[in-house]
Amino acid sequence: MLLQMKTVDLTPFGFTPTESLVYTTLLRLGPTTGYAVALASRLARANVYAALEGLVTRGAATRASPARPVRYRPTDPQALLAHLATLQGEALDRLSRALRDSTRPTDPATKEVAGARAVANLVLQLVARAERRVDGVLAAELWRPTLPAWRHASRSGGAVVALRIAGDAPEGTEGLIAGTVSGDKQTNMVVDEAQAIVTTGAGDAIAGVWSSHPLIVMLARRALEATA
Repeated sequence: MLLQMKTVDLTPFGFTPTESLVYTTLLRLGPTTGYAVALASRLARANVYAALEGLVTRGAATRASPARPVRYRPTDPQALLAHLATLQGEALDRLSRALRDSTRPTDPATKEVAGARAVANLVLQLVARAERRVDGVLAAELWRPTLPAWRHASRSGGAVVALRIAGDAPEGTEGLIAGTVSGDKQTNMVVDEAQAIVTTGAGDAIAGVWSSHPLIVMLARRALEATA
């Protein structure tokens, strides 16, 4: 008997609840037909095939074979995360440009962020939107979740990146980081000398703040200089 799996919720990223359920079923079954997905998920076949096509269109699944019956393969979860992060980064970049062109300056803001996933998503967004320079120390555990942003920054030739990893450098950092610092250091980044993110803790216990307040940005900058 196949083990049950909690449904992966893709709705925050533009997918429908049915697409979320069908993607989860594909992960559970592996490459298979729409008919098999319909049986396993107890959904109408018409709804399943529509959801499968939606998943393919949005990069969450592929057609495993052109022969009939067509078999569908779920996109690897880590690859899907990277794909969605790239799309969100591009969307946020477009929104950032639109807001910069259409709004007046606002007061500095400071917001709390908690959890490794939330921190990683924030780092992805900040790096994707950087225009001039990113200086920082990044906890080693956040390297892989944020890797798409660092790769994009290195290829785009836009913002200058001076990043160091706290602890031993993970695989795949060649050409992307400036070095390492003591493993007891926390994530501390300054973006365009206008925004900062500073964290403490590890894993799900990570907590921190993002701020555009000049004083907090200055303190984050001094903390970085102290680790040089």
